[in-house]
Amino acid sequence: MLESQPVKLVLMAELTWAKLYTKAMHKDLGAISTAISKSPSTTARLEMTKSAEKLHDQLEGANRTVGELSDHAGIRPVPVKR
Repeated sequence: MLESQPVKLVLMAELTWAKLYTKAMHKDLGAISTAISKSPSTTARLEMTKSAEKLHDQLEGANRTVGELSDHAGIRPVPVKR
């Protein structure tokens, strides 16, 4: 039991960091979207499209990881097979 407490503290710290980090990212993405709507140059749009595609792929991976964590925590509902 004593060994699991440090593991729990580390896990909670990592999850807290992830929440704060994603909150900041959400705010930044809103600002980026606003800036894009104000018409950046075509060159900037091409570079940003590449970066946005990379971000999309990375977030899909992060979403899978959150799914795994949800499964391990027992909070993701299991789909009902019909």
